[in-house]
Amino acid sequence: MFGRRFAHAQTLALCLTIAAAAALHAEQVHASGSVGAGSSGINLYGTMYNQGKTAFFGKLACDGGDCPIRKNALDRTLAANLVGSLASRAEVKFETTEMDAVVSRLCPGENAVNCDGKIDEQQAVQYYLSRRFGVGK
Repeated sequence: MFGRRFAHAQTLALCLTIAAAAALHAEQVHASGSVGAGSSGINLYGTMYNQGKTAFFGKLACDGGDCPIRKNALDRTLAANLVGSLASRAEVKFETTEMDAVVSRLCPGENAVNCDGKIDEQQAVQYYLSRRFGVGK
């Protein structure tokens, strides 16, 4: 009789351990690299990267229209120039560069539009380009 109770207690302990491990594992987030609605979502830096990418391709780079940069012209050198302009945006400048004029289209730039309630797109684009091309570190 004692043997059956002991075996039952061991089985119960094993079941509780498995249940606890399953519950802890369910709380972990497995990132896929895509943006989606999840209980935890993506981290702050993933959000900033995606916001920067969206702002960059929405306001600065496209295949036609009123974009100052063509998508296929984007390379490491261009990214480094843009990051340099974005990194020095708060500095007093005696001369502005072509890149300064380009990045001024991003909120809160002087040539940006509809910036009420928007993120700092300049900071987000700087982060995106820095991470994407490994420049400006």
